[in-house]
Amino acid sequence: MDTKPEQTQINSEKRTTIYNVIILDKSGSMSSITKQAIDGVNETLAAIRSSQLKDPELDNRVTLVSFCGCEMKRLYDMTPIADVRDITKDDYIPCCLTPLYDAIGQTITRVHKATQDQLVAVAVTIITDGYENDSKEFSAMDIKRLIDQYKEEGWMFAYIGADHDVIRVSKQISIDNFMSFEKTPQGTQDMFHREQRSKAKWMSRMKKAMSENEDEEIAREKMRSGSMGYYDEDPT
Repeated sequence: MDTKPEQTQINSEKRTTIYNVIILDKSGSMSSITKQAIDGVNETLAAIRSSQLKDPELDNRVTLVSFCGCEMKRLYDMTPIADVRDITKDDYIPCCLTPLYDAIGQTITRVHKATQDQLVAVAVTIITDGYENDSKEFSAMDIKRLIDQYKEEGWMFAYIGADHDVIRVSKQISIDNFMSFEKTPQGTQDMFHREQRSKAKWMSRMKKAMSENEDEEIAREKMRSGSMGYYDEDPT
């Protein structure tokens, strides 16, 4: 009887906590791919569930935020994947403007505050089809500063965009992993599938970095290195 608590503690120490953060534009221009956006997010959630089932040593949490000028809607907030359900058309109704910087800033500072004293893996995926045009709290410089800081802690940032200069915007806010997609049903589906493949490979690298290194700074360095080339088909 005395061995059970000790065994539980050992198992919990082996777990790799992963925060999957998705920041999804729901401005009016996204209305042409509403169904594909909903389906793609749900496929991504399904892939995270599958990863969790295959590897019980993972502890996957989900933050899912959709945003427009009317609202910043936290559909899930650092929620265990077991408690995450698929979204529906009632959860995602595109309208109005694109407060991109406020959506990023509010979301990542919230997750950082909750995780800053822990060694965890964080992947932030931003999906948008247009330029910033409605933020009131954060500027591009504010976002760049936050992203630079969090990348040093091992966070991974990915910027996925359509109908605008994706490379310029991502570089402006210090995001090195970026992907453009065609805003068509097929283009949107292809984009989500590539994101899911990249996420699976990244999870594997994060687990290895965190489980093989007892020294926290060495682990973070491995995490920083493992978050580069996120969209490469065969990352080193």
